[in-house]
Amino acid sequence: MLAGRYRLGALIASGGMAQVWQGTDEVLQRRIAVKILHPHLAADATFVARFRQEAIAAARLAHPGIVAIYDTCSDGGLEAIVMELVVGPTLRQRLDDPQLIDPWQAAGLAAQVAEALDCAHKAGLVHRDVKPANVLLCGDGRVKVADFGIAKAVADADLTQPGLMVGTAKYLAPEQVRGEAVDRRSDIYSLGVVLYEMLCGRAPFSADTDAATALARLHTDPLLPRQVRAGVPKSLEDVVCRAMQRDPDDRFDSAADLRAALLAAGATSSSATDLTAITIEPAPGARGEAWPTAQDEWSPVVAPLPTPSFRQTERSWLVPTLLVAFIAVALGIAGLLLGRSGAGSLLGDVRDVIGGGRSSPIALEVTGATAFDPFGDGAENDDLANNVRDGNPDTAWRTEGYDDRDITTLKPGVGIVLTLARPVALDELEVQSRTNDWRIVVYVASAPAADLAGWGEPVASTQGLRAGTASVDLLGARGQAVLIWIVDRGDGQGRAPAEIQEARLHGS
Repeated sequence: MLAGRYRLGALIASGGMAQVWQGTDEVLQRRIAVKILHPHLAADATFVARFRQEAIAAARLAHPGIVAIYDTCSDGGLEAIVMELVVGPTLRQRLDDPQLIDPWQAAGLAAQVAEALDCAHKAGLVHRDVKPANVLLCGDGRVKVADFGIAKAVADADLTQPGLMVGTAKYLAPEQVRGEAVDRRSDIYSLGVVLYEMLCGRAPFSADTDAATALARLHTDPLLPRQVRAGVPKSLEDVVCRAMQRDPDDRFDSAADLRAALLAAGATSSSATDLTAITIEPAPGARGEAWPTAQDEWSPVVAPLPTPSFRQTERSWLVPTLLVAFIAVALGIAGLLLGRSGAGSLLGDVRDVIGGGRSSPIALEVTGATAFDPFGDGAENDDLANNVRDGNPDTAWRTEGYDDRDITTLKPGVGIVLTLARPVALDELEVQSRTNDWRIVVYVASAPAADLAGWGEPVASTQGLRAGTASVDLLGARGQAVLIWIVDRGDGQGRAPAEIQEARLHGS
């Protein structure tokens, strides 16, 4: 028992910095994971201070793709961090399986990691140790990124333990190897290396020692992914190569840009569904009686991975190119025939559409609004919910009051569901609110779900919305129900609520 409330169960894993245990929070009666620092780190007062500081910063991150940090504690010489328990293997364990990952699954997984990193970067946190062991695979197709802040704590404490490297040699960015300052683009490089390994089945750089592996990227270029594994789509190879540029200025400027490039290449953010279908064994001699074993949780059957389709490789660019060429020739001929007639104006309209014009998003009628509080008492000012669609900015729906602006310290969040008359492709959510510096996560589904898990993966998340009207890009997600999920109720004083005066949806 740690700190009088955290009871340890089974040992999950042991790494270079800590052991991770399954456990129970006896106060809140929930399953947790407890990371206990190795003694040589716990004995260093400078590191412990930095570690706590970074843990507090990381605990403010509220994103479904980031492992939540609940607490830090000291007890009997032990230093621990208490966090969300994720039931599932790591990406490292999946990569150690001989069955290669499908390229589009790999791209979808990387897109999810990029979204989580973008959330952290906007909050001022750089991970510094993005690697497969820090990517956890949930059974529903989602991924979660772990260990924010630990690498920075090690670097700031200037520890000189033998063999301790800030970051992992295979995944370090060149500027980390040179000991230079790092920023968000260092994480982008590391994620590029992880994606390379998922696509190719091996890391781009490998040598006899960690130091030689790290230094190799300073002077040599790796083989292109398509030289290592036939069938890697050219569009994904281009993304990997840009992410892994030696000069940070030549990489994607942000993790959001990297995610957008992956989606544009053909990835879908839900394409990691079967990545957990492998057998994971618990640590030897570390089975706890109160917890299911890894064999109970994960299937021993490796799901067959589909071969990339021709559409997803070279023909993904060849067919559209030929189509555009054909249309251009047809328009040219039609122009000669119709140029002297009134029909030429119609042809001009057709050219505008074919040339990439897109109809402007139209306002959609929200037919229903319902408060959503699956982790509370089930009610959250339900009688006010329809105020968000009444067209009157003087009325509003509001949450209950919360002492802590970070609602996730009490429960995962609270929200309001908007419903439409029929499924439609959604381009934008427009929210009008007097609440300032608040945060939401947006989900789209074919129908309202009874619990948060039923909504699937979020399509958008925000940071620090200002009072007034804010627009959230829904990326064309198709559905009939939209969940506005509030994780931070804003900077209101005292026991303040978050409120929404109007919520409008636009589609095309």
